[in-house]
Parts: sequence; structure tokens; C-alpha cells
Amino acid sequence: MVWNNWQNGSTPSYLINMFHKVTYNPKFERICIYNSICNHKCKICSYKLMERKYKSIDVEKIKRVIEEMREKSSVKRVHFLGGEPTINPFLEDLLKFCRELNLYTCLGHTNGSKVVDVNEANISIKAYTEEKHIECTGVSNKTILENFIRAYDKGIKLKANTVFIPDFIDYEEIEKIAKFIASIDNEIPYHIIGYIPVPSAPWRRPHFEEVVKAAKVAKNYLKYVTFSCPDENFTRDEKYASFVII
Repeated sequence: MVWNNWQNGSTPSYLINMFHKVTYNPKFERICIYNSICNHKCKICSYKLMERKYKSIDVEKIKRVIEEMREKSSVKRVHFLGGEPTINPFLEDLLKFCRELNLYTCLGHTNGSKVVDVNEANISIKAYTEEKHIECTGVSNKTILENFIRAYDKGIKLKANTVFIPDFIDYEEIEKIAKFIASIDNEIPYHIIGYIPVPSAPWRRPHFEEVVKAAKVAKNYLKYVTFSCPDENFTRDEKYASFVII
């Protein structure tokens, strides 16, 4: 399995479909479908901390599971997560299938490199300054910022998030991002995440007070700002617990 190794151009045969897991959360009445490939090479990606062994799940099998779960359980939403969901060539097919079942569709996270037909998208804006974005991800952010505007204009419900990194994606950068989002709509929710150190990256974990300050900076421009600051002992809230279907 190759992570962050998608190259522009033709699709390698071994990456044709990498949907690898499907889960269900009864509290939120949602199915989550996990992808495992990405087209960016982010130095800050926390997935590098986890050992992964993935196997591809046939898309027709995923469709059958969605339909079965919808019939026997309360399913209202389908979220797509993992890597960069929009580059999976089977995503559009699954989105069309979900629309036919009148299911709400959401990109649980996306780097914004492509706009697809979903109800909602949570777009990660790594940096507003292009040089910093290239340093962080290996690619320019011009298309990403343009796609953020395009998605909003298409009527997609947007959320945004940024990883706060002391001395890199700092208060000044958070302010630039917040201003950009506010120039489109100051009611777009914005979430700031405290950086989790990854191997080979030079940046440190922020202190809780630093993340709070970053959120205050963003609140000067946006109405709905939240933040999280995971520490070494971070555990996921039980309300987000899901069970694996396939």
C-alpha cells in the first residue's frame, strides 16, 4: 500500500479503487466510507503515525451494504473520509448511488483539490500563503482556494479547518485564512486543530493556550470558530464511536 504517492497523470493500476473500510454510527445515523490514497505529500499528516494494511473493497459490495443498512437501520448520511476521497475514481459512482437513495453526502475531509457533487464538504486549508502551502504539502494552493469559492457558489455546505503549527502555520497565517473565508461568508464554520508532531517534521506541538489564542484571532473575522488541541493521551469521544460493517 502506498500513501501520499499519487502522481499527476495516469492512475496506477494498483490504485484504481482503494475504498478499504465502511463503518456505521447509529447516533449520527451515518455510514462512513474510507479511502486510502492522497494526492498531497503533507509533512504534517498524522496518518504517518499509524501502521496501515489496506485491502480494496469492491464498490458494488459497498452499494449493497448501503442499501441493506438503509433498509434495516436508520441511515440518513454517507460520509467519505481517508486520504483524499475526491481522487478515488469510484467516488462519483457512489455519490450518484447515494443521491438515488436520497442520502445526504459529505466529504468528511478534503484538501480541496477537486470539487465534487456533495451536500457538504469539510475543506482543509493548510495555509493561505502559497510558499507555506508548498512547503507543507508539496503543491500550490491556488486551485484549492479557487475550489473553495467554487464549492460555495455551487451551494455546497462548507466547513473549513486548519492545523495550527507554532512558528509555521502561526497566528498571522490563521488570520489570513480567516480573512479569506470571511470574504466569502463569515458564517462558514472554521475549526483550528493543534498540530500533532509527526516523524521527520521539525515543528513542535502547540500549547493549549496557543491554540486558544489562534481561535481568538480567527473569531475577529468569523462567527463560528472552534478548536481542538489533542495531547499525547488523546482519545476519541465515545459519541463518535462506530462499528465496522466491511
